[in-house]
Amino acid sequence: MLDLGFNRRDFLRVGGIGAGLGMTPFSDIAFSQEEDLNVGSNDKSVVWVWLGGGPTQFETFHAPTESVPDPYKPVTSPVTHTNGLAFGGLFQELIKQGDNLTAINSFSHGDSSHRQATHWMMTGHHNPKRENTANSEYPGHGAVVSAVFGSNHPTNGMPAYVKQGKIEGEQPAFLGGAHKPFDPSNKDNLTPRIEVGRFKERKDLLAAFDLFDPNASAQASSFTKIGNQAYNVILGNAKEAFDLDKEPESMREMYGKGGIGDQMLLARRLAQFGTKFVTVHYGGWDMHGNIKKALEGRVPPLDKALAAFVQDIYQSGLSEKVLLVVTGEFGRTRLNQNAGRDHWPSITPMLLSGGKYSHGRVIGKSDKAYYPTESKVAPIDLAATMFDHFGIPKGIQRTDQGGRPRYLLEGEGKVIL
Repeated sequence: MLDLGFNRRDFLRVGGIGAGLGMTPFSDIAFSQEEDLNVGSNDKSVVWVWLGGGPTQFETFHAPTESVPDPYKPVTSPVTHTNGLAFGGLFQELIKQGDNLTAINSFSHGDSSHRQATHWMMTGHHNPKRENTANSEYPGHGAVVSAVFGSNHPTNGMPAYVKQGKIEGEQPAFLGGAHKPFDPSNKDNLTPRIEVGRFKERKDLLAAFDLFDPNASAQASSFTKIGNQAYNVILGNAKEAFDLDKEPESMREMYGKGGIGDQMLLARRLAQFGTKFVTVHYGGWDMHGNIKKALEGRVPPLDKALAAFVQDIYQSGLSEKVLLVVTGEFGRTRLNQNAGRDHWPSITPMLLSGGKYSHGRVIGKSDKAYYPTESKVAPIDLAATMFDHFGIPKGIQRTDQGGRPRYLLEGEGKVIL
């Protein structure tokens, strides 16, 4: 029986692919273009940790160290580093990696809508209509990277863009369906469901069909491209990157087994194997009430996993190759009457590590009302920083479905680090 799963999330269910291709829907396979990359290949990666819901700056990476009266007092007393970093008191392990961390204390935008703010952060562009429209309009950062470097690693088939959990704004928009993120949550997608020899024969058969119609539509060409990516992953050694059992037990324990620990360890393995952009969604930060209890359940696993990741990439020599970004859609207000914090888009907590940059510092300042007062940073600046990390020219373009050239970095952005 055929098993055709052609949306990008689990397209690698091609183990049973065969005849019947003509009946396959292409609604999820947008146009994509083969264009000159204009960028040489490299081994750089970004691991993007998304604290969905809006993390509190007070108890994460922007904790005030001055003595302030309630209701401004942090839920837990901050922990500090000699270089000036001050984290929420539950980040006992991460602060020990302070020499390799940079906190951005002036990251700001003006949108308090979860959906619109997330889209802004994930794309570098504000779409004030995103709350009420299905049109993403702008491609996500990972899709941009995929479009520049190719959807798969040229030798081992690793997907260029992998997501762990759904995040608003991650879609490729005008870049086409070939640059959607791959979702590895179903490990069965990485294993052929028929004998490998027969699998290769079916691949060759489909390739022969392509030769009969040299004028195939752009949609069909996009389908063929995605199919080749899937074959590369299954027939190459890419699936080994997703197998955490390959890691020693001591490493599993260092990250913390299960949940965010496994996600961060997988992110490191994917970067090590050549994936260019990995997202990790660790949500649950929309803490409008009883924030103390919520943080006590949410922070410790994250603290352990982030500390392990930073220590791991610096000890293993991956630090210059991997840029770690930890942030969310906005920050939070001072304590409300429900002992929680409401939406506050004027300051968004952000932590960076790795890449070619120097760390162990704090960038920017804000006042006691939590508005930026020095070195204000915006979402477009984060996009520009990632372009710099990957060595992508700011003026690079791709053609949209209407044949119009589009800049992949639209707007003036500065490198943060």
